[in-house]
Amino acid sequence: MNLELNKCSLDDKNEIWALFLESMKPHIEKIWGWDVEWQLNEFNGRYFELNTSFVLLDGKRIGYVQYTLLDDETYVDMLILYPENRSLGYGVPILTLLDSLQKENSLKLRCFKVNESAYRFYLDNGFELVDDEENFYLLRWCKIAL
Repeated sequence: MNLELNKCSLDDKNEIWALFLESMKPHIEKIWGWDVEWQLNEFNGRYFELNTSFVLLDGKRIGYVQYTLLDDETYVDMLILYPENRSLGYGVPILTLLDSLQKENSLKLRCFKVNESAYRFYLDNGFELVDDEENFYLLRWCKIAL
């Protein structure tokens, strides 16, 4: 499996927005309701602020990630695969790729509490609960468990 990250450009923003909308809107609606203007402003502000990259499998786009490289951790802000690429075993290899960006640091992310399948995926694949926040679980990948 040849996975790589390919930085997104301004021309890719509509494609990324459509994927974000398809995947995240149902969860966001359950928690806060959907305010499209607020969501677009937030999305546009974070698009270039974060490292926004397509995930490529053998050169083909299978989804995208947004991440932040901090002094003591790699923080995964978003990991969304196209619907046809979900549940095919790509999640752990993508997380391993993100972890390799700063091997000495921990890999962390937040998961919506309402997204129970994602939460189970993370727990089943070596993540531990760090904090139970109002609408999120903060998780850290325990590399030793893998």
